[in-house]
Amino acid sequence: MKKQRAWAADHDVGERRDAIMRGLNTVLRARGRPGALRMQDVADHLGLVKGNLYYYFRSKEELIYHAHVKCVRVSLEALERVRASRDGPAKRLRTLIVEHILAMTEGEYGAVLLEDIEQLTTAHRRKYVALRDEFENGVREIVAAGITQGEFSKQDARIAGFAILGAINWIPKWYRPGGELSARVIADRFADMFLRALRP
Repeated sequence: MKKQRAWAADHDVGERRDAIMRGLNTVLRARGRPGALRMQDVADHLGLVKGNLYYYFRSKEELIYHAHVKCVRVSLEALERVRASRDGPAKRLRTLIVEHILAMTEGEYGAVLLEDIEQLTTAHRRKYVALRDEFENGVREIVAAGITQGEFSKQDARIAGFAILGAINWIPKWYRPGGELSARVIADRFADMFLRALRP
């Protein structure tokens, strides 16, 4: 209990919630595969009594939902940075792909992608999918700009976006930290492969 009280006293509510979500990330990353997640595992990792978690998240579902939102917001922030860049579409798309993959593989919330969004409530799933769609639209926007400016061949930007993100979104299912290829190498190779496919 002393450890629990000290942890609570040293953080404000937002920081505590983030610490719990980062703890969730560590637990999921260590497990490395989809499966039954226990709040007790997260509490044990953080050195907390399980009941303390429910002060910040009403349920396991709510914790997983907020971690999903945190993860997609990291990629949306990357999207905003490349939108503000003066680089051409190809370079902006490459930067975005790399940052998106790194957020999923090395980010503080990326391991939550091992958890299926189908377990979320309908309301939470709808909110999360809206954010995900916003990111997907941003990818298609950059592809369309590349086609207009002649950096990419004429094609359906929507299909190209689906192909890129469909391949990338599967990475968390097979990526393992400490594997043969680092996250950065994987991100670079995926980005280069997609750009070769898009170019005239």
